[in-house]
Amino acid sequence: MKYLSKKMKKYWYFYLLAFSCMMGAVLLDMLAPQITQSIIDDVIVGKNTGILLQLLFGLLGIGVGRAIFQYVKEYTLDCVGVSIGCQIRKELFDHIQSLSMGYFDRHNTGELMARIKDDVERIWTVLGFLGMLAVECLIHTILVVGCMFRISPKLTLLPLCVMPLIAVCAILMEGKLGKVYDDISEETAKLNTVAQENLSGVRTVKAFARERYEIRKFKERNAKFFDLNMEQARCVAFYQPLISMMGKMMLMAVVVCGGILVIRKELSIGELGAFVEYANNIIWPMEIVGWLSNDLAAAVASNRKIQAIFKETPVIEDAKELVKLEDVKGEIRFEKVGFSLGESKILKDIDFTLKSGHTLGIMGMTGAGKTSMINLLQRFYDVTDGRICLDGVDIRELSLQQLRASMAVVMQDVFLFSDTITQNIRTGQKETMEMDTVSWAARHSSAHGFIQHLNEGYETLIGERGVGLSGGQKQRISIARALAKKTPILILDDSTSALDMETEKEIQSKLKEIQSVTKIIIGHRISAVKDADEILILEDGRVAERGNHESLMRQGERYYETYCVQYGEEAALAELGLQKEKGVTELCQ
Repeated sequence: MKYLSKKMKKYWYFYLLAFSCMMGAVLLDMLAPQITQSIIDDVIVGKNTGILLQLLFGLLGIGVGRAIFQYVKEYTLDCVGVSIGCQIRKELFDHIQSLSMGYFDRHNTGELMARIKDDVERIWTVLGFLGMLAVECLIHTILVVGCMFRISPKLTLLPLCVMPLIAVCAILMEGKLGKVYDDISEETAKLNTVAQENLSGVRTVKAFARERYEIRKFKERNAKFFDLNMEQARCVAFYQPLISMMGKMMLMAVVVCGGILVIRKELSIGELGAFVEYANNIIWPMEIVGWLSNDLAAAVASNRKIQAIFKETPVIEDAKELVKLEDVKGEIRFEKVGFSLGESKILKDIDFTLKSGHTLGIMGMTGAGKTSMINLLQRFYDVTDGRICLDGVDIRELSLQQLRASMAVVMQDVFLFSDTITQNIRTGQKETMEMDTVSWAARHSSAHGFIQHLNEGYETLIGERGVGLSGGQKQRISIARALAKKTPILILDDSTSALDMETEKEIQSKLKEIQSVTKIIIGHRISAVKDADEILILEDGRVAERGNHESLMRQGERYYETYCVQYGEEAALAELGLQKEKGVTELCQ
C-alpha cells in the first residue's frame, strides 16, 4: 500500500477539495430532515404558513447545493483516479520493458495484458470515486445515527440492532468474493491469452482448418470464466437482497415503533417524519456495502498482482562500474562460452574471434544453439561459463544501451509493427533517420521494388505483424530496418529463408558492398554463409567444424554433406574439382 499512498499524496489538494465537497453534501443531507420536521410541526400542525416559502426555498437550496457539491466531488475524483491510473499503467509498462527475457519465458502475453489493463483499471476506480464513496458511507452513517439519537435515543436502538447484522452479511460476502475475484482475474488472463494467440495466428488456424478446435478451446475457457462469474453473481444475489430486506424491515419497524411514541406523546409527528427520513437515508449506505466490498476486494487482489510484477527485478542489468567504448569497432570474441537454462545445457565451450569488418557464418541443425549465441551476444541472457568480449571488453562491463545500440539484428521470427513501411524501417532511429537512409536501406534489401508498387508506397500502412505482406516481403523490410540503423555489427538470423535464390543472391551482393561492418550470418542454406571469412558448424551446442567454404568442403564431413543435400553430390564434386584445378593452375604459375 506504500506505493499507492505515495501516488495519492501527490494529489492531496484534490482529495482535500473532494472531501470538502463530500462533507458539504453530507451536511446538507443532515439538514433536509430538519426542514421536513419544521414543515410538519410548524406549518401543518402549528398552522404557521408564513415560513412555508422559506422552508421550501431551503429544500430547493439543499438540492441545488448538494448537486453542485456532488458534481465537483465526482469530477475531481475521476480526474485524480484517471491520472493515477495512467501513471501506474505507464510505470508498470516501463518496468515490464526493463525485465529480462527470462521473465517473458515464464509469463504469457494475455496475463501481462490483464495486469496492465483490467487490474490497473480496478485500482484507479478505488483511488477515485469508489474510495471516496466508501468514506462518505462511513461518515454519512455516523452523522445519521447521531441525528437520530438526538431525536430519540430509544428509536435509534432499532437501526443500531440491524446494522451489525448487515455488517456480518457484508463481511461474509467479501470473504467469499475475495477468492472468486482472484480466480476471475487469473481466468481473464488465460482467456486473453487464448484469444490473442488465436487472432495473431488466424492464418495458421485457417490453413490447418482448426477453427472448430480453436472455438472449442475458447469455449472451454469462456465456460470457466462464465462459471466463476456466475459464482460471483450467486454470492451477490444471495447476500444483497438479504441486506436490502433488512433495511426495509428496519424502516417498517421505525414507522410502527415511532407511531407508538407519537401516540404516547414522546415524539412529535414532525420528529417522527424527520427520524423516518434519517432512517431512510441510512439504508443506502448499508445496501451498497456489499457492492463496495466487492470492488474493494477486487482492487486489493489486483494491487497484489501488480505489486508482484513490480517486485520482479531484471536478471540482466548494467554493472555498477561501466566501461564506455568511444568508438565501437565490432571485434567479437567468444572465450570458452557455455550457456545453460535450468538443467538444459545449450552451449558448450564456444570459442572464436571475429575481427572487425569480417563475416562469420553459423550453420547447424535446428536446436543446435545458433540463435542462443546471438541472444548471449545481445545480453538477453548471460553466459554461465566463459565470457563474450566486444572490442576486447567483456560485454557485461558495457551498458546495455551501448551494447545493443551497436548491433542491428534481423530476427528469425520477423515482427513488423502496425505502422507505415517508413516507420517500420525507422524503428532503430525514429526521430533522426532521414528518408534518404530509408530508401538506401530498402534498395540494399531488395525491398524498394515491391514497395513502389504498393498503393501508398513507403507510406503504406501494414497490418499487425505485417499482415498483407508475403513472408519474403516481410523479411526484406526487416533487413532494411537493420541496415538503416547503420551499426558496426550486423546480425542476420536465418533472414533469407523465405526468399527465392535470385533475391537472396541480390541481397548478398548488396551486403558485400557494405564495408567496415562486422557481420554474423546464421543460415541453413550454404548460399547464405559460403562467402563468410569463417564458418562454424554447430552440433549439440558445440563447434563441430570450422573453417571457410573451401576448407570445409575439403574436410568432406558435415558441411560437405549439407552441400550434397542442397546441391547434389555431382555439384559438390564439381565444386571440389574446380577448387583443385584452380589450385594446380596457381601452383603452375
